[in-house]
Amino acid sequence: MKRHFLSLLAALIASTAPAAEPFLEKTDLFEAGKDGYALYRIPGIIVTKKGTALAYCEARKEGKGDWGPIDIVMRRSTDGGKTWLPRQTIVQVKGELPVNPLAAAQNLDKPGDNTANNPVAFADRNGSVHLLYCLEYARCYYIRSDDEGVTWTEPVDITATFEKFLPDYDWKILATGPAHGIQLRTGRLIVPVWLSLGTGGHAHRPSITATIYSDDHGTTWQRGAVAIPDTPEWVYPNETCIVETLVGTVMINARTESKNHRRLINLSRDGGESWAKPRFDEKLLEPICMGSIVRYSMRPAADKNRILFANPHNLDRLDGKAAEGKPRDRRNLSIKLSQDEGKTWKFNQTLEATYGGYSDLAVLPSGDALCLYERGLESGIEQKKSTYYTHLTIARFNLEWVSNGKDSLKGPLNGKIDFGTQRDDFDVAGVEGFVLHPTKPAANGTRPWAWYAPTIGNNPGTGNTWLIQRLLDKGFYVVGLYVGETFANPKSREQFTTFYHHLRQHYQLAPKVTLIAQSRGGLNHYNFAADHPQWIECIAGIYTVCDLRSYPGLERAAPAYGLTPDQLGRQISLHTPVERLAPIAAAKIPILHIHGDSDVVVPIEANSAALAEKYKALGGQMELITIPGKGHEYDPGFFESEKMLSFILQYGLDE
Repeated sequence: MKRHFLSLLAALIASTAPAAEPFLEKTDLFEAGKDGYALYRIPGIIVTKKGTALAYCEARKEGKGDWGPIDIVMRRSTDGGKTWLPRQTIVQVKGELPVNPLAAAQNLDKPGDNTANNPVAFADRNGSVHLLYCLEYARCYYIRSDDEGVTWTEPVDITATFEKFLPDYDWKILATGPAHGIQLRTGRLIVPVWLSLGTGGHAHRPSITATIYSDDHGTTWQRGAVAIPDTPEWVYPNETCIVETLVGTVMINARTESKNHRRLINLSRDGGESWAKPRFDEKLLEPICMGSIVRYSMRPAADKNRILFANPHNLDRLDGKAAEGKPRDRRNLSIKLSQDEGKTWKFNQTLEATYGGYSDLAVLPSGDALCLYERGLESGIEQKKSTYYTHLTIARFNLEWVSNGKDSLKGPLNGKIDFGTQRDDFDVAGVEGFVLHPTKPAANGTRPWAWYAPTIGNNPGTGNTWLIQRLLDKGFYVVGLYVGETFANPKSREQFTTFYHHLRQHYQLAPKVTLIAQSRGGLNHYNFAADHPQWIECIAGIYTVCDLRSYPGLERAAPAYGLTPDQLGRQISLHTPVERLAPIAAAKIPILHIHGDSDVVVPIEANSAALAEKYKALGGQMELITIPGKGHEYDPGFFESEKMLSFILQYGLDE
C-alpha cells in the first residue's frame, strides 16, 4: 500500500510541477564541402527503444542534384542529442550500377555515378532498427541493426514489393519516404513511398504516393494501396510523412505541386491497405518541399494528444517569380503543434527564419524533441536564392519552446501505465512483455495472476484502472504480452506459451492463470486456453472476439497466417475460438462475458452469444451479461463490473 501511495503522490506532484523554461539548442552535424562530400541532403532521424538518436542523410559527392555519386551516412547520439559520435558510412556502393535509363535520357546520370537515395529508418519496439534505401531510384533494399546502429546486416533486395504496383501504375522511378517510417501499435512497420513514370522534370514527374509495410519486423514487405493518385487537383504527390492517430488511423501528409499550395492529407483505417479521399489542410502551407511529422504524446498515458509538424512556412519568392504550382522559397522553417490529432495546429514556432528546407522530427524519452534539417546561410538572401543548403543542423527543443510556454507535458510519453505499482517491462519470445506487481500480497501466500489481452498500443489503459487496481490489491500479478496484430496466428500462440513458461520460472507465479480477454484479445486467449486448458483458472471477457470470421474477417486475417482467405476458411476449426471450445469445456473452466447488444464492431450474436450457446452445449459453465444499448465503447458497465471482479476473485485466487 505504501508503494501505491507513493506512486500516486509522485503522479500528483508531476501534474502540478511548474513548467520548464523554454529552450532551443542547435548543433551543425554535417557541413557542405567537408569530408569529401559537396553536399549533405535529405535528412532523417529516429530515436531507438533504448534512446539512441540516429541522424542519417544522403552524402552527395557532387552538388548538382538528386542524381550522381551519393552515399548514405549517419551520426549517433547516446546522450539525448547533446553530443554526436563521428560520421559513419552506412551505404557506399562499390563497382558500377546500371544507370537508370530515365535519368540518362535527361543527362542526369552517367555510368559510375552510383546513386544511393532516400534512406528511411524505423525504430522497432523490439529494439532493432530497420532501414530502407534505394539505388538509382530503381531498386529498394532493406538492412537491419541490432546494436543501436553500430553495425548493419547485408542488404536484401525488396524491389519485388514495388513491382506489385505495376498493374496500377507503370512506374520507372521508385523512392521511399524520405525521413522515417513508423511502427503502428499493431506492430506493423509502414512507410510512404512515391512512384514516378519518370518522363517529366528531373525524371521525378509525374508521380503518385502509396505505402509499403511489414508485419514481421522487416523480414518481408507488402504493398499497400495507392494513397494519392496524380490528378489535375492533386498534382504530382511525392515525398510524404506519416503518423498514427489516437484511434489507430494512419495519416499521411504529402508534398504536391498543386496550385493551391497546401499540404495534402489522407487517412487509412486498415494500416495502409486502403485509403479515404485526400483533402488539403488549409493551415499547412506548401512551398513544394518535403515536410515531417511525429507523434509527441498520447492519452491516456500523457495528459494530451500531441503531434509535431515541420516544413518551410512560406509562399513568397525573393525574386518575385511566384507562380501557381511552382516552387516557392524554402525559408521560415517552422515547427507546429496540434493537440487534436492534426485537425488544427494551435502553435507555430519559427525554427530557422532564413533558409530551411527538408527536415525530420523525433522525440526523446526525456520529452525533448529533435529536428534534423537543411540550413542555409543568410548570405543567400542577398542573392535571392529559392533554395540554399550549407549544413544539416540538429535542433533540440522542448514543448515549452514550441508553445511559447503555454503547454507542458504531464505523464509518460511511452504509454505504459504502472497503475500505481511496480511495473517490469522486458523482452521475451522476440516481443515485449510486462508484469505489474501486486500492491498487497495474496492472503494465502500464493501468487495468483491475471493475463490481460490484447496488449496493443496503450492497452491496458486508464479505462482498465478500476478492475486492475482491485486485482492488484487482492494479490494478483497482472501481465501482458505485445504480439502485434497477429489475429492469434501460430507464431503468436508459440509466443504466448513461451511467455507463460517465462513468468512461471522467473516470477514463480501460480500454475493456473486467469485470462482477461477484451475485444480481439479473445482470439489469442481462447486459442491459448484450447491449447493448454490445464493452465487456466477462468476466462473473463469484455465484448470479446470469439469468431475470426466476424472480426477481423478472413480477408484481413489471412495474411497474418500466411494463407489465402479460402485456405484460412478451410482451416477455421483450428483457429477460431467458437470452434475450439471442447478442451476448455472438458477442463471445466468457468467463463464470464460482458457484451453490449448494440455492438457493431464485434456483434454479440456472432461472438459472445454464439460462444455461450456452444459452450453450454458442451457442458461448460458460462454466464453472459448483456449491456442494453451499448456497443464497442468505454462504459462503466464493462469496465467497473462488480460481477466480473467477484467472478475473478472466486475462481482466480485458488485459495
